[in-house]
Amino acid sequence: MTITEASPSTAGSHRGPANLRTGGTSPSPLELLELVRTYSEEMRDLLPLAGPELRERSYELLELTNDIEIWAIHWPKDRGLELHDHGGSSGALWVIDGTLSEHSVSSGGALSSRSIDVGAGTAFGPGYIHDVVNTDDVVATSVHIYSPPMASMTFYRQQGASLVVERAEYRADPSWAP
Repeated sequence: MTITEASPSTAGSHRGPANLRTGGTSPSPLELLELVRTYSEEMRDLLPLAGPELRERSYELLELTNDIEIWAIHWPKDRGLELHDHGGSSGALWVIDGTLSEHSVSSGGALSSRSIDVGAGTAFGPGYIHDVVNTDDVVATSVHIYSPPMASMTFYRQQGASLVVERAEYRADPSWAP
């Protein structure tokens, strides 16, 4: 896995559209979906895409402020991220290349599935648990936005109708990845 973080000289600055300024308020999931859609469209020619040779999931930090963070995540065939939450952050993702499959857990514990095609996305609140995987032959790329920036992620496995915590990862860990 690779990660590229904003340098100290650019962290907290805006390289992207001015509409990323949230004024210190927490945007709703639908507002985040609109932000990531607009960002993806306005920055289309500057967003990194992965080549067909990609074999492992990779990601790049695109924006980081006190209010939001934006990542580009690249998904080769059959690569994904197991069931996880976002550490109390709300978020949204927008697919800019390929197709992703998402499995999310309802409040009752049921697992639902859907495909998210290029030019589409999804938004979620702070308690959302899901996994994401690319099941297509084409490498997929998605843009993700989180507010506030994630401090942690907890990973789960399904055991019958229950979820069991597998591990937690924290932003301070050297292996941190969205």
